[in-house]
Amino acid sequence: MKRILFLFLAVIVSTSAISQQTSKTTDFEKLEKKLQESNADTENPKKNIKAKTWLTRGDLLYEINQSMLLGTSSGMTANNFKLIVGNPNEVKQETIDSVEYQAFVMDRIKFYFNINEELESWVITKPIVDKPLFLAYEAYMKSKELDEKGKIDKNLSESLQNLKYAFLSDATNLYSLKDYEGAYINFKKSVEIGKNPLVNQVDTLVLYYTGLSAQLAKKLDDAIPFYKQYIEYGNTGDGSVFYNTFEAYKELGKPEEGLQFLEEGFTKFPNNQNILYSLIQYYLDQGEDPSKVFVYLNKAIEQNPNESSLLFAAGTLHDKLGNFEEAVNSYTKALEINADFFDAAYNLGALYYNRGVKFIEEANKVPAKELDKYDALMEKANLEFKKCIPFMEKAHEINSTETNTLETLKNLYFRFRNESEEYAKKLEETNKKIEQNQ
Repeated sequence: MKRILFLFLAVIVSTSAISQQTSKTTDFEKLEKKLQESNADTENPKKNIKAKTWLTRGDLLYEINQSMLLGTSSGMTANNFKLIVGNPNEVKQETIDSVEYQAFVMDRIKFYFNINEELESWVITKPIVDKPLFLAYEAYMKSKELDEKGKIDKNLSESLQNLKYAFLSDATNLYSLKDYEGAYINFKKSVEIGKNPLVNQVDTLVLYYTGLSAQLAKKLDDAIPFYKQYIEYGNTGDGSVFYNTFEAYKELGKPEEGLQFLEEGFTKFPNNQNILYSLIQYYLDQGEDPSKVFVYLNKAIEQNPNESSLLFAAGTLHDKLGNFEEAVNSYTKALEINADFFDAAYNLGALYYNRGVKFIEEANKVPAKELDKYDALMEKANLEFKKCIPFMEKAHEINSTETNTLETLKNLYFRFRNESEEYAKKLEETNKKIEQNQ
């Protein structure tokens, strides 16, 4: 998710100038002097009643925030950093939340590069002023309050747009540092600015991450309204927002209020496993029949009979409920529609494999004297294992690097290696593939 967030931010930020082309030689003393002068202006009764005083102060605080970043941006490579910013004062390895980073230490800020040598986060170690973006926002709002005739609206609009993206950048950084409450506060401010009439630009995906950050910060009552806004805009991604909204209600002890989001989410995203399993679990927790999910699923299949993902979802649900034949039928139909449906092929094989394992478990419980019963159960197990093989081979054909498939085939070929030269040869080939993938 973190990587997705960086990519998303890069797309939005690419259309706006949110970072200054500065370097580690930025004149921070000059900025500090300007801030002192601005502080004095806000105390001057002749100047603090002028809209321009506060607009200028807001722009200065924004400049201070951007200058601290030395012209960097998330995703920047270490080489580009050195070209734009210059060489760091110190480079050292640091571990954050069990992840290794290369830290570039500067006079006032520390930058963290991931294993791909891409800038992932930063920490300001010696700020000129605390929370400059929030102070800038206060200054801009003060300037608008004093500007009764709207003379500075054009300049203020541009300043607010830049500020919105700066808040978004800080939110992303805090999210990557797992400071979810801080990320939520900054995302929320970015949304607030976007809704300002002078900006009138709401980035809908920011609504989702605002809700997500709030949820991760355990601010569940705050998360839900942002999720709802995101849904209202119609950009529901892969359906995770429906699941997350339900989970927020559930953690608040109100799962019945969140049920509607699972139901709507399942109708739109029937192959979302989190939604599917949550619906099943909800009905189980309520003492009801989880097969009620089929009310939604069958309706969706009727409307889209050739949608393989719907049939796959039906197979998953039948599998979960222990309906073996129905699961086989649904997965088979999904594979007939989409011959390259890896999950359908793999799950079909897994159904037979797991059934074979159950026969073995039953056989192991048979008393030693009942040898015929034991042999009969083992024969049934082997029959299921052989049914599994073609589907696992199909899954491997679709995705030749998936390790679970190879390991399963290895075990099955080993089991039947003495029955035929074909199985013995396949075992040897599979072992070589596993070695190559290691």
